Amino acid sequence: MYAADRLAREEFRKNRRAETVRLQRARRTFFFFLALTLIVVFGIGFGFGTLMTRAEEPEKAPAYKYYSNIEIKSGDTLWDIADTYMDGEYYKTRSDYISEVMEINGLSSDTLISGESLIVPYYSMIQQ
Repeated sequence: MYAADRLAREEFRKNRRAETVRLQRARRTFFFFLALTLIVVFGIGFGFGTLMTRAEEPEKAPAYKYYSNIEIKSGDTLWDIADTYMDGEYYKTRSDYISEVMEINGLSSDTLISGESLIVPYYSMIQQ
C-alpha cells in the first residue's frame, strides 16, 4: 500500500517535471522567435529609414576649379584677396588659400605691389 502510493507520487512528480520542461522549452522557443522577429523588423525599418534619408539629400553639383588673373590695387593684401575669392567649402582656412596663391605666383613674402598681376584660384559650378 505504501509502495503503491510512493510509486504513484514518483510517477506524478515525473510527469509534472516533464510537463514543466516542455513548457520551458516552448517559452524559450517563443521568446527566441519573438526576439528574432523584432530584430529583423527593426533592421528592415532602420535600413529603409537610412535609404529614405539618402534619397532626400540633394545632390551636390560639381564645382570646377579655375584661375583668374587680377591686378593688385593700392592697399590690397593677400587676406583681402582671400576674402574675395576663397570658397570656404574647398579650403579649411584662409591661410591654406593664401599659401596656394603664394605657391602659384612664386611669392616668398606676403607683400604685394600695386599694379602687378596675381593669379588666384576660384571655384565655380559652371563649366567653362
